[in-house]
Amino acid sequence: MTQLTYNEAFDPYHAAFRFLRLHLACDITAKVPFDTIRILDFYLLFPYRLQSMKFFDQDTGWRKVSKSYGKQAPYGAMPDDPVIFSRMEPFQRAAASSLVLSGYLTPEAWDRNEVQFTEEAIPDPLKLRCFELNTRMNDVVEILCQIRARYPLGGRDGLKDRTGLLEYRYDTV
Repeated sequence: MTQLTYNEAFDPYHAAFRFLRLHLACDITAKVPFDTIRILDFYLLFPYRLQSMKFFDQDTGWRKVSKSYGKQAPYGAMPDDPVIFSRMEPFQRAAASSLVLSGYLTPEAWDRNEVQFTEEAIPDPLKLRCFELNTRMNDVVEILCQIRARYPLGGRDGLKDRTGLLEYRYDTV
């Protein structure tokens, strides 16, 4: 793929940074399906697109937060959510593989297409930068942590269905 401009969505190093941001913000210690991390990463990068997700009734107020990030939308037209999400996958996989090789993700979980963070200490300057950005986007980060905790990934009414980013009809539930 040839790129004429830089886009964080297609940068594996930036994706690895976003994964660490999610890990630190949501205190992800248990195994999580890789698709869950991919979806959370997508909305961390594009918080203004979160408003198109189908929320539980008590969570519909999150749309207002998402709309407040509308100014982050790029100037030019971009493809729809599933297309961008699909194009991001190889870069997200490269980021996760890099984190496995660096010791931040367990290789056993990664072999099963899951993400499990290790106890490896994140360097202080990197951790500080993660905390700075998470604090700046505290409202969105809190929403993403709530989504991870309360919304299942698969099946009807799961994250795949509610976001429209992945096929859910053939999930085992």
